[in-house]
Amino acid sequence: MKPDPTVQQSQWVVIESRQLGRHEAHSKGYKAAIESPLRIVISGDSVLDMGLYMRTPGNDRELVTGLLYNEGIIEDSDEILALDIEEGVARVSLPEERLEGLMAMRGPLIVPGSCGVCGRLSLHKHKRVVSSDLVSEADLYQYHQRAGSEQSLFNETGGTHSATAYDRQGVLLSSMEDVGRHNAMDKLSGVITIKRMLPSVCILSGRISYELVQKALTTGYSIVSGVGSATSLAVELAKENDLTLISFSRRDRMTILSAPRRVISHDI
Repeated sequence: MKPDPTVQQSQWVVIESRQLGRHEAHSKGYKAAIESPLRIVISGDSVLDMGLYMRTPGNDRELVTGLLYNEGIIEDSDEILALDIEEGVARVSLPEERLEGLMAMRGPLIVPGSCGVCGRLSLHKHKRVVSSDLVSEADLYQYHQRAGSEQSLFNETGGTHSATAYDRQGVLLSSMEDVGRHNAMDKLSGVITIKRMLPSVCILSGRISYELVQKALTTGYSIVSGVGSATSLAVELAKENDLTLISFSRRDRMTILSAPRRVISHDI
């Protein structure tokens, strides 16, 4: 059996650099998070090259699974008949009916690490949140603290985003990192989909944009909390689908942008 190429793969490199400061200058080994292409090719009776996806190597199976799920290409991870990843190419076998309509949705393209909807001809359909889940301000703060401790690649390089999932009891389900915020979310969705987990709260390390809210709705979260700002379309989408969306989440403050009833407010 061939080793899984997505396991134990280097995710950062050391680059010799010159650091300048107010009082001194010296050489330094700069740690850069790796950004490299993964080509995704989908096949059935026909073949579709979905193009190059710029990502941080590692958890590529979860990335591909989560991407296909979040894009509505599959409804269950069991629909993936085969997934082989070798030399920067992910070859996915799907039932032919899943390829229908996909050809018209998008063509070959290069998707940078910052883009989650590049090349789409239309936006997504969404699942409205139906949930009685609750979370306290204190718990949200602890969720963010724990998520930060899971960011080993960020702690090495300072150059990655993360997405972390908790269930309604506050158990950490999984945490993923990538140079692309939407890639981190797809990797996390892949784990949740493959293992059939039931997520409740998603913790994000930065800005909350449309594609992250879309992926959160698809994956089944009730609450999304990020340390950065949320875009106008992200807020609009959250409100339309009754997702609790929180920005600028800190120990002593947070901004609840939609469905505030799920956040229990009290002194932290």
